[in-house]
Amino acid sequence: MIAIPKAGELSVYYQGYLKYVKEGDDLLDLIRKQKKETEDFLSSVPEDKASAAYAPGKWLLKEVVGHVCDTERILSYRALRIARKDMTPLAGFDENTYTPASNYNSRTLKNIAAELSTVRDATISLIENFSPEMLDLKGIANGAEISVRANIFMIYVHQQHHLKVIRERYLG
Repeated sequence: MIAIPKAGELSVYYQGYLKYVKEGDDLLDLIRKQKKETEDFLSSVPEDKASAAYAPGKWLLKEVVGHVCDTERILSYRALRIARKDMTPLAGFDENTYTPASNYNSRTLKNIAAELSTVRDATISLIENFSPEMLDLKGIANGAEISVRANIFMIYVHQQHHLKVIRERYLG
């Protein structure tokens, strides 16, 4: 059982994402279920919708999914480093640089979704093997103190947020 972090463990920005979980939720269970739900949802999106943006200057739907994939890799890496007691401050990243520099726009949604599924499998394997003590370890990422548990939370809620955006703005 991996409990959700308390509000004080999260930056003000991520406290707004507590709406995606409830007290008593097991983060590992949520992440496992989210994998299947995401696979099912993305497999239902037509490729013509995946290659469209909801407004001028916005990312293509498949670029949003790629962004979720990139972010999960980064958050998992942060959790790994902190769990291994590496106290080197970890840099932030700029998604507005990453996404245009990716080739997500030239790939199929099916291909990106398969990559996201593979990344999630690796994330689950990593999380399953954290000890309870590791979950509470803290380090510095993007200039702020954060726990391993909070990184796991961010993996889950970041994906929930973007799936909501896809449903409402791209497919709504």
